[in-house]
Amino acid sequence: KVIVDFGCGTGTSTRRMASQYPQVDQLIGIDLSPYFVDVGNTLLNLAPNAIENGSGWITSITPDERIELRQGDMANTLLPSNSASVVNLSLVVHELPTSVAKQVVSEAYRILQPGGQLWISEMDFESTAYKAQRENALLFSLLRATEPYLDDYADGCKELREFIVDTFDSTKITAATGRHYALVAEKGVYIGDDVDRVKCLEDYRFREDGSYAVEDTHLKPWESKDD
Repeated sequence: KVIVDFGCGTGTSTRRMASQYPQVDQLIGIDLSPYFVDVGNTLLNLAPNAIENGSGWITSITPDERIELRQGDMANTLLPSNSASVVNLSLVVHELPTSVAKQVVSEAYRILQPGGQLWISEMDFESTAYKAQRENALLFSLLRATEPYLDDYADGCKELREFIVDTFDSTKITAATGRHYALVAEKGVYIGDDVDRVKCLEDYRFREDGSYAVEDTHLKPWESKDD
């Protein structure tokens, strides 16, 4: 079993999945930034001695020989077709133009084994909380200042979701927090070429009354944890 972590950064999400899924044989993290990848590999290399010496800043990082962090392009990984059990995209899609996000989804489909899954966790601009934030020009401009493709992402969410549903064979989406969704799309298993592909989307983000399925627990702009 192989998990490929697209947009792994310094490997935080890759290491977390390594801890959560001990049955996985290999975890490959891919990021476009050579600097992030270098930091992630340095942390993994330093981890054994740091733990033995009791250095507090790195004790949460456990060495794991199954992890490999690579510099590369998510839209062209050069990995073999049908080689991954899972492709993970954790808070990465909003960093991309919608056109590029589609290329990344297509590459994920290519490298996934039949029966493999694409996992996406992201901001949900259809949630009540993010809708309200986007309607507040000041707050959204502050958020957008560090996220150059955020408008493209927000406007393209429905288009990207439809593309995922059309590409994969079954897609499920649910509320993960009051502002984020978790999506799982599965690549079908086929015998022969003449198979009718029935596409479906199961959307569990909203209650029957239209409210978001998970309450928003984020602090309001005027609140603090001490209140």
